[in-house]
Amino acid sequence: MKNTITILIRLNIFFALLLCTCNNSNNKPVVIENIQQNDNKKNTDSTTADITDVDKNHKINGKNKEKYIFRYKFQIGDIFRWNVVHQLKIDTTIKGTNEIVETYSKSVKVWKVLEVTNDNVAKFEYWIDGVDTRKVQTGQDLVEYNSKRDNEIPKEFRVLEGTIGIPLAHFMIDIQGEIRRKIPLKIYSDESKENRIVIHFPNKELSVGDSWTVNLPVVDVQLHTNSNKTKKISAKQNYVFESLQTGIAKIKFDTQILTPIEPTIQAKVLDYYASGELTFDIDAGRIISQKISVDKTVVGFVEPNDSLHYISRLTECSCGLRSCEICSDKNNQSQDKKK
Repeated sequence: MKNTITILIRLNIFFALLLCTCNNSNNKPVVIENIQQNDNKKNTDSTTADITDVDKNHKINGKNKEKYIFRYKFQIGDIFRWNVVHQLKIDTTIKGTNEIVETYSKSVKVWKVLEVTNDNVAKFEYWIDGVDTRKVQTGQDLVEYNSKRDNEIPKEFRVLEGTIGIPLAHFMIDIQGEIRRKIPLKIYSDESKENRIVIHFPNKELSVGDSWTVNLPVVDVQLHTNSNKTKKISAKQNYVFESLQTGIAKIKFDTQILTPIEPTIQAKVLDYYASGELTFDIDAGRIISQKISVDKTVVGFVEPNDSLHYISRLTECSCGLRSCEICSDKNNQSQDKKK
């Protein structure tokens, strides 16, 4: 049981803890209760389309609809600070023994544009500003770590060691959101992945209600521990341009696994069951916020009656407004009032 839980934690928890980063906070630990369901390969689209924001009065089925081409607009020196809140709960029952792991983290991740090429490919530098995280596990004491406060990293969060406040990687991203290249500057956990600041937009114009699909990179999943046998997993993400208000587009998405897989493999690719929504500022050419969630139960992943319930809630925002629940730093606000 302990070994299985450890494997699941390594596969499904630490990616968020490593690359979701936080402001200095003294808030009490938050534990999830009764949460309800509430590097990319090149797509076939060309990335050489002209940047056109609006083509008004375009007729579709006899009706006038405004058409938009979604493109990112990056400039040298741009800095994107993403405030992140992540909640995770893994409820596992193996051979009749139940164990629950819950984590909470509030964080800030930073992306800075170092250069932009003539063909509109931006070079980003990525780093972590800090991390404040807590973990509760059945039969164990609460574990906390705040990188701005604590000198020693608990063993539960040792994967964070040597990753805070220093450049971790460079990314080459084009105006359609394709990640052309990732250049690691430091070795950090292979089980971790960066939260995205882009999605891949299609080459065509879009009206409210239109949809498009992006194929995800094929991944090799290890079938058994200490085995070299793997299974290739294919998946795609489906996007819908749901609405537009004052230049801010709301886009919803879900993920579909295309490869038939058994419960043992399902338990290792739980992030591929993600769905959510994001907001995109058409004039500014950037994503402002996103919410990503997974609520998946897998039965029989070890033995027939074993079960795993995985719940993840990731909320990110880069608006920077103090009125924003995610971007506001309540501690700093309190200190400002005292002054």
